[in-house]
Amino acid sequence: MKFIDYDALNKNALYFKKILGEVKLCAVLKNNAYGHGLYRVASHLVSTADCFAVGSTDEAETIYSLRKDIIILLPQNECNSLRAVKKGFILTADSFDTLDTVRCAAAKIGIKARVHLKIDSGMSRLGFRYEQLADLANNLDDNIAVEGIFSHFYGDSVADCDKQLGYFEKCVGFLKKYFPNATCHIANTAAALLSSEYHLDMVRVGLGLFGYGSEELLPVKSVFAQVIAVRKITAGDVVGYGAKYVAPRDTVIAVLNIGYANGLARSLVGSFVKINGVLLPIVAICMAMTLVDAGDTNVNVEDIATVLDKDVNIANDEVIIYELLCNLQ
Repeated sequence: MKFIDYDALNKNALYFKKILGEVKLCAVLKNNAYGHGLYRVASHLVSTADCFAVGSTDEAETIYSLRKDIIILLPQNECNSLRAVKKGFILTADSFDTLDTVRCAAAKIGIKARVHLKIDSGMSRLGFRYEQLADLANNLDDNIAVEGIFSHFYGDSVADCDKQLGYFEKCVGFLKKYFPNATCHIANTAAALLSSEYHLDMVRVGLGLFGYGSEELLPVKSVFAQVIAVRKITAGDVVGYGAKYVAPRDTVIAVLNIGYANGLARSLVGSFVKINGVLLPIVAICMAMTLVDAGDTNVNVEDIATVLDKDVNIANDEVIIYELLCNLQ
């Protein structure tokens, strides 16, 4: 069971608008708005965000009716690029192959493609490097309208961000000779909160909109499960698959109707859920059930366990909050 607090979402967006001032806010809503529901989230942000960013043409089409600029962050094939160009979505050009795909799509239908150029400032994932920029400039033609230049931070320390920003600004300095009005953006949530130095023309905020990155933000998604069984066990009893947990004492196991099929990864064993106001440890996770050591806590069938909300965050070193938001249903 999940609950989405749209009031918290709006407050988070306004918090970023306040700290950004005149800098544009791009709401990153890829992967179904981090598991929060793409269309509903976008419709609540339409008056606050300056534009949206998604991962695919399909996602862009889902929120097309909201009439906002939409950046598609991932490279698209020719079929999807054709659809994107027709509807005026902004495509990412991250390589010469991607650029050729977008150019061909635009030429086929006689509509200039709106493009943001992706720079690889150090993450080694997508983007042009500085030494490719001269060839890039020479490969652009009237089918391409470069409206933006962007990159992505891989870390959240000042040292890491400064290193990447320096490289990005070097690339921007070269490209601005050709595209003086291009919107430049590199900051994600962490960098937006770290320093205004990284804001540039626009900031892309994803995780922060959903309540993470600062104590000033409000978690938007809450996830709950129901107790479907209560089992009294004795010291030495095995709990769950593989005998990985053996009861060290007589205790009570609460069985919840949530498991890895619902996005609760098995590596979250050891995290805590809250039942009747008490944090209780997860000792085993199955496909559709999770076993919690309730100890002396009074737990009954039909009680509700809080798996994720403003007071409960079960993320750990192996399962980060991004994964929880995207996967937990």
